[in-house]
Amino acid sequence: MYAVVRHTYKLDVPEPNNPNSTKSSAKWIHLVWIFETELDALSYAISLLDDPLIRSNEYMLESAINQLREDRFYQVGRESVAIAEVENSPEIIYEEETEVIYDDDKKSIH
Repeated sequence: MYAVVRHTYKLDVPEPNNPNSTKSSAKWIHLVWIFETELDALSYAISLLDDPLIRSNEYMLESAINQLREDRFYQVGRESVAIAEVENSPEIIYEEETEVIYDDDKKSIH
């Protein structure tokens, strides 16, 4: 399986018609889509290049597509699209904290 990973800003513009508004904000979001084949992942990654935050002109689009095909990664500034292989998650074992009490001073250590 393959994943397409997108790092981008999510813009919140509550007053789009007010050029003097100070209520706008943005935050980083990280999105992932899972695909069965690498070709499907590549196709979807290329479709993400229509976003104006990551594409500036036709020359850059051609370069971005080539980088996704060859390197499986494209970045402009801090915006990026990547194609990754999905692996099985490792098993994570959580241990409960145990309390140890010393008889001489009755202090507990976690």
